[in-house]
Amino acid sequence: MYRQCFYSWVQVLILLILVLSLWWIFGYLGGFIPGATQLLWLLNWHQLLMLLAFAACFVNAAIVFRMVEAPLTAQTTLHYVYQFLCLALIVLGLTAVVTWKVLESGVPEEETSISSNSFYTFHSWVGMFTILAFLAQLVLSLSRDWKDQYSQMTIILIVFTCVCATVAMITGIEDVVFYRYIDGLISYSNYPLEGILVNSLCILLLLLLLLVTWVWFRVSYSATDRSAYTELDNTDNTHTVRPMKGVNV
Repeated sequence: MYRQCFYSWVQVLILLILVLSLWWIFGYLGGFIPGATQLLWLLNWHQLLMLLAFAACFVNAAIVFRMVEAPLTAQTTLHYVYQFLCLALIVLGLTAVVTWKVLESGVPEEETSISSNSFYTFHSWVGMFTILAFLAQLVLSLSRDWKDQYSQMTIILIVFTCVCATVAMITGIEDVVFYRYIDGLISYSNYPLEGILVNSLCILLLLLLLLVTWVWFRVSYSATDRSAYTELDNTDNTHTVRPMKGVNV
């Protein structure tokens, strides 16, 4: 029962994050229509796609083995469905931001509200680390037998990806707000609704990270065929599941 409760809380947080993001994008950033607010619509797509990739797909992929009560083969299938959906969304999100940078390079600076030096910001660097960590844990899990895919290194990479993704999403949101602020489009000193909305969105992302981290280190595996997690003899070329210290199996 407690698994269903925490799983529901994770889904509620993800839904709230997506609702607030769409509210901000449509209410203040011009939506997704080409040409709206100069080229900002491309960054809007980048933001939404990356939120879907990491806050929705990757988070669900990370917790499926501990929150979804099903046979291990079903959990594994669902895990990789989320992983490859995340990968597809990452590719689309990067395409959006690279297209924005290419198109913006031919637009006079006074006509844009976002700096063109996007790939030199802290957000961009953390974003690249996030994608590299995501690819590393995906390759590592695919290269191992499914009984051993959650070795300590894989778990560390998943948690590291979650942390980096959260930092990247929050700094990306704050970058947009910062440039809107210095362009006089928003005044935080008056506590505008947009500022409250954005701050609430960032807090929800932090709560999601805390909840997922707690699940990883405090909740045991949830496969209905629990014999799949028992320690196996390596003499017949099978593998041993070794969860991180403090995790009950």
